[in-house]
Amino acid sequence: MMPLTLALDSSSENLLVALLKEGSALVELRLAVSEPHSKTLMEAVGWALQQASLEAADLEQLMVCCGPGSFSGLRIGMATMQGLSQALELPLYTFIEHDLIACKFAFQAGVFAVLTDARRQQVYWASYVSDGQKVTRMSSCRVDDPKTLAALLPEEDILLVGSGVDVYRSKLLAALPGVELLGAPQALPDLVLLSQMPLLPEIGSASDLNERIGLCKAGEKLEPLYIRPSDAELNRDKKIKESGDG
Repeated sequence: MMPLTLALDSSSENLLVALLKEGSALVELRLAVSEPHSKTLMEAVGWALQQASLEAADLEQLMVCCGPGSFSGLRIGMATMQGLSQALELPLYTFIEHDLIACKFAFQAGVFAVLTDARRQQVYWASYVSDGQKVTRMSSCRVDDPKTLAALLPEEDILLVGSGVDVYRSKLLAALPGVELLGAPQALPDLVLLSQMPLLPEIGSASDLNERIGLCKAGEKLEPLYIRPSDAELNRDKKIKESGDG
C-alpha cells in the first residue's frame, strides 16, 4: 500500500498536486494559471494539506515529475520537492510524465505513443506496448516535429495520445491519415496512477530512468530529464558561433 504521499508534476503550464494514500487521492489539484509555478506551487501544496486536515509533518514520502517538459517548471518543482525532502527527512521519488500517462492505457492491448507539446512545432514522445495489463516502453523519450514522428512510429495503426495530439492534430492527421488520436481530458496525466508504477533502484541520473518505467528514488544529485537544449543554451551557442564567425 502506498504511504501518505505528496506528488507533484510541474512539467507543463498545468500544475498538478495530489495527496495520495493507499492507491487513492485524498486531494487532487490541477491549476492552469498564467503565473509561474514559483508563485503558486507552495500555496497549492499548503491548500492541499489544509483540505485533507494534514500538516507537512504527516507526510511519509514525496514524488515529483522529472520531465520531459518546461525547463523552468521542472527546475522549480524538483528543487522544491528536494528541499522538502531534506527538511522533512522524507524519501523522494521521480517519474517520467509520459510513463504516467501510459499507465492510463494499460488495459488496452496494443501499441501506442504518448505525445506532449514541446513547443517550437515539436512534441516530446515515447512509444509503448501493452499486453492488456502491463505497459512496456518501446523507446526512450525524444523530441521531434510531427512529420518526423510519423516516420519513426512502429505501426501505422498506432494510437496517439496526450496533450500534443490536441496541439498538432491537423499535422498528425496529414502525416498519418486515419490514425486514432486521443487528447484531453482522457489522455492527461493522473497522479493517482503513481501507485501502479513499480519502485526502481536508485540511479545516477534522470537519463537512466528514461530506459525503464517506474519510480526511482532520488539521489543527492537531482537533475531533470532534458531531451533537448534549453533556450539559454541555444542562445549561448548562437552567440559563440556568431562571435567565431566574426
